[in-house]
Amino acid sequence: MSTALSVDQQHYRAVAFAHGAAAALTLLHAETSAGVLPAGPGGHVFVPEHIESACDRYETPDGPRARDGAREEPLGGVSAGLVALRIRGAGPTHGGAWPSGVAWVRLGLAERLLGQATEHLRHRTVQQTATLNLPLVRAMLADAAGGIAEAAALFAAAPGSPALHRIHRSLDEVGRLCLHLFGAVGFLATGPGGDVRASELLADAYTPERPEREGS
Repeated sequence: MSTALSVDQQHYRAVAFAHGAAAALTLLHAETSAGVLPAGPGGHVFVPEHIESACDRYETPDGPRARDGAREEPLGGVSAGLVALRIRGAGPTHGGAWPSGVAWVRLGLAERLLGQATEHLRHRTVQQTATLNLPLVRAMLADAAGGIAEAAALFAAAPGSPALHRIHRSLDEVGRLCLHLFGAVGFLATGPGGDVRASELLADAYTPERPEREGS
């Protein structure tokens, strides 16, 4: 499968929305990298804990290699049941489907987060005014929804690595907007803040290297 953002990968978006990051990444791994740890350009791996413990090989540009004897640097666990590490010499296989699948997962996570933020605000009031009716809140919700729509449109309009950079940038902005909508709760590591951090780390680990001729 190529790095083009195939419509066939939209089911990762749906699983992420309904069940979260670990479930969506588990499905993505089973369909694209079974038995092999997927690695980003910097050799970073960021996957559910059960996948990290079960895989005996890791991805390199020249094909999978055995983990036995590999130089690994654990980077600690993150919320949502994910674990990060760096493997010396690891890297993505050209044409792999994992990076685009990760972008679809992040889109579903952004939609999930916006829904949670909206539900959180639905039951809150400020000086006897429903929080959802406050102009600033409505503007932030609109901006977040617009960022999600922009990312979704880019999947169809501009497939390939350049589009992935723009998609991830839009989804980063959506996540940060949603954190503000949650108020103080949004910045707890065990709550939405942890989910946003996990989503951003997925982008940091697996976004393809920017083409030299691509603009900012």
